[in-house]
Amino acid sequence: MSNATTWRSGWDVDNPLGIETGAVAKDEGTWEPLAGTGLESRDLGLEANTGGGLLGRHVRSAGNGEDAATDWQFTDTDFHWFFVLEGEITIATEDDEKVTLGKWASAYHPPYWRHRVLSVSPDYQALEVIGPSAYETTVGEDAPKPERAAEFAHLKGVYTLDTEDQYARGDGPRAWSLYRDLGTRIPTDGRIHIHIIKLDEERPSPKGGTGDHTHSMAQFFYPIQGWIDISTEGQENRRYYAGDFVMLQRGTIHNAYDASPDYATIELCVPADYTTVAQ
Repeated sequence: MSNATTWRSGWDVDNPLGIETGAVAKDEGTWEPLAGTGLESRDLGLEANTGGGLLGRHVRSAGNGEDAATDWQFTDTDFHWFFVLEGEITIATEDDEKVTLGKWASAYHPPYWRHRVLSVSPDYQALEVIGPSAYETTVGEDAPKPERAAEFAHLKGVYTLDTEDQYARGDGPRAWSLYRDLGTRIPTDGRIHIHIIKLDEERPSPKGGTGDHTHSMAQFFYPIQGWIDISTEGQENRRYYAGDFVMLQRGTIHNAYDASPDYATIELCVPADYTTVAQ
């Protein structure tokens, strides 16, 4: 790909990050304050299951939202993405944009992308994914960027909103699902693809679900509405609800064999292009 970038964590589409199988329920984890943000978070187990390659956390306002505003800042992360679960957040960016993101909107920030949080609502909640888990934040509107930032200068923030025209029906065996791309494939050079998958009443999910299958990708999914029943190789069958966080190792046999009619989920795929094999 043109303008291909080198990530600090070292992995790419030819040597993709691994994710070990695991799950964290919606009521698991301890809420901890995020220093200097007016927010708090609970860990979703992604850091442990990727060896620090990615960090996943559920973030929410810790008070009335007034303390969540930040100074101008940028990070040396390879990957920074978040998805608004409830409420809204307003951000100013280095290209003079002011962006307000409401429920089911998403944001991708490339490395060294200078921005500031202007406000969050008291009911703000988000799913946030950062990689690698160890990173540094530089504060200040005029703080100089390192030389390495030039490699990412062609990238801009990507913001998506939840509108009906952003969904497309899948092809072939995926025709019973609607998909909304959240804009991470191109700026990550195919390392990470994130989308929403949701069901609708027009074409309900088939009886028996997807059937046993494997992927050449590692993945996580995070239901944002409804529930889904999944059988996973080596584990008991389980129903997952909105707010549960589920990770599947590359090549794991699984079957999504039932779901509520209103089911919707976020799915992250590493790498973005992969094959699926029925078992």
